[in-house]
Amino acid sequence: MYERVRQEIELLKNKYPNLVHGEQLSWVLIPKYKLPAGRFNKGGTKLLFVLPAGYPNTGIDNFFVDVDLRLHDGGNPSGFNIGSNSSSGAAPIAGDWAWFSWHPAEWRPAATVEAGDNLLTFLHGVNLCLQGQETT
Repeated sequence: MYERVRQEIELLKNKYPNLVHGEQLSWVLIPKYKLPAGRFNKGGTKLLFVLPAGYPNTGIDNFFVDVDLRLHDGGNPSGFNIGSNSSSGAAPIAGDWAWFSWHPAEWRPAATVEAGDNLLTFLHGVNLCLQGQETT
């Protein structure tokens, strides 16, 4: 698993060069993740997600964002929860977090990174979630 995750993180670094990850590659933090224009009270957020022990066969569940993230009108988006403890576990980095209860509707990894779902396809789903599209 370690080599597979390392390859996927390298793919992410092409798009998010400032990302950081846990020493054991068990979590990924994107310090400035761009949010959909006009939907939220700010243009970007920290985005943190945890890779489950069975990854890539087990898909990622939930992701963390800045605690002060709100919709442009001040409301909370669907699936948004305040706190550092998600339904799948605690945020691995201390701080004030909120989290989205979200997981891919389908998760189909393949033998090679490019042939199936991976961290990039997970982030595509995160984008759909942040746009308000139901994909869970």
